[in-house]
Amino acid sequence: MSAASLLGLLLSAVPLHAGLDAAIGKTYPITERDFLEVIRERLQAKQNSGELAAMQTAMQDKARHGIENPTPIAGITRASKPDTRYYDPSVAAAQDIRDADGNIVVKAGTQANPLDYMGLSKVLLFIDARDKQQVRYADHYYKTSKKPVKVILVAGSYMALMRQWQRPVFYDQGGNLTGKFQITHVPALVYQESPAATVLRIDTVALSAEAAE
Repeated sequence: MSAASLLGLLLSAVPLHAGLDAAIGKTYPITERDFLEVIRERLQAKQNSGELAAMQTAMQDKARHGIENPTPIAGITRASKPDTRYYDPSVAAAQDIRDADGNIVVKAGTQANPLDYMGLSKVLLFIDARDKQQVRYADHYYKTSKKPVKVILVAGSYMALMRQWQRPVFYDQGGNLTGKFQITHVPALVYQESPAATVLRIDTVALSAEAAE
């Protein structure tokens, strides 16, 4: 019998699909769970167990603590001796500065002093609010100063101090002002001695050790 006749006989005796099933075995449809559905199930499980609520509370507490207690400005310590120096705020104009009518007031490259155009009407008082003595000093200075005072913290909770004083308190975010004025010790006062002054005076205040806590 030829090979072709033998193959024909085999094909006629055994159904083709039966031979394939025997070789491959039972098949199943390929299924894949939706990724978002898996996420939803896991979140639901965490919610049911209370884990999700605990995570949300922890995140809120962390955010609230960061707002209430900003990172202290590095390199600033309590003053141990008084000091006075002056700061010249003059800067070179990067471009022409014009008035409302378009007239050039300051040409590019010219040294310009902001105090020639607008004075500093307030006293800037920098303190570390973690130091109770500095807080008392700032409160007393605020209440007795002849000029308005803007209290700026370098450490401590400005939110807590605002609630205590019931008035605005600020924080030197990123150390921008203390860096500009090169303040490394507090309490420190920054102010314009007179309307005609073209420099700012910076006083470092040394509080008495006897009153310190």
